Amino acid sequence: MIPSTLRRTLAPALLAVLPAVLVAAAAPSAHAAADPRPVRPFVPAADEDPDVLAAWQDWEARDVDDYVISVRLSCFCVPSEAVRTVVRGDRTVRVTRGERVLPPGRGWSVDEVYELVSRALPESDSVDVEWSRQGVPTRVAVDPSQLVADDESYYTVSVRRLG
Repeated sequence: MIPSTLRRTLAPALLAVLPAVLVAAAAPSAHAAADPRPVRPFVPAADEDPDVLAAWQDWEARDVDDYVISVRLSCFCVPSEAVRTVVRGDRTVRVTRGERVLPPGRGWSVDEVYELVSRALPESDSVDVEWSRQGVPTRVAVDPSQLVADDESYYTVSVRRLG
């Protein structure tokens, strides 16, 4: 049994911290996006590159809404780990780089990789893309200007469908 003087001292202290404990317990996990971000859909232009369009149609025909995409950027910059994004129901629900959790807006979707390729094609001197049989761009090399040294960017992409 707790002595009455201790109860009188403990009760107000517990009541003071209880709301903070309840709020912390109800807060979303640090490993999940607090507000899942909808994936911005890629919409091919009327004059879209035929290879991009064919690959996009292959990807769309698979009707994949739940997947994990990892994108690693290599360039003449500081090396970093791949950004790993979990997409469920066409919403970004988790983004990490290594052990670090990132905001949903820092993640990638297959749609955003298509957008990257589509924008780079008319604006760059050279864009090389390797496609998977599923229509995913797995390697993208972008050279904005062949007259400028060390401005190339290389993206390595992997996608795993979630069950």
